[in-house]
Amino acid sequence: MTLLITDICGSTVMAEAMGDIRWVRLLKKHDDRVRDCVAQHGGTELKHQGDGFLLAFPSARRALLCAVAMQKGFAEMELPVRMGLHTGEVIRDGDDLYGRNVILASRIADQANAGEILLSSLTKELTDSSGDLGFSGDRELELKGLNGTFRVWSLAWQ
Repeated sequence: MTLLITDICGSTVMAEAMGDIRWVRLLKKHDDRVRDCVAQHGGTELKHQGDGFLLAFPSARRALLCAVAMQKGFAEMELPVRMGLHTGEVIRDGDDLYGRNVILASRIADQANAGEILLSSLTKELTDSSGDLGFSGDRELELKGLNGTFRVWSLAWQ
């Protein structure tokens, strides 16, 4: 399973500047964009927490294509969203997911910059052979609470 985590960067500051009514309208557009893209790419919404989502896909490639489609829409909205992806086995309990791979996806998302799609080296390896996805900016990171370092890559989407 490939996990995709999204987060609107600076959402509290944006909400404060916009006021509640305009902020809620923008969030609705954001949420609609995410849900439309997830449906088009065969994913599942697992969690929604105000300004972010936890999404799951049976295909790493579909998850990346969904992330690209979302970022293009968010760029049009001038909405800074960061995304992190990782592929691995998870533990499902009801509608929730647990395990190290969920934590890893979350920590990768935390390291992404506004407008960036950041993915684990495993997710890159699974999708690299298609030849139509561009990867750059690999870096080695220490991720909060996890032992060792992890190589991550940026997915070119513009």
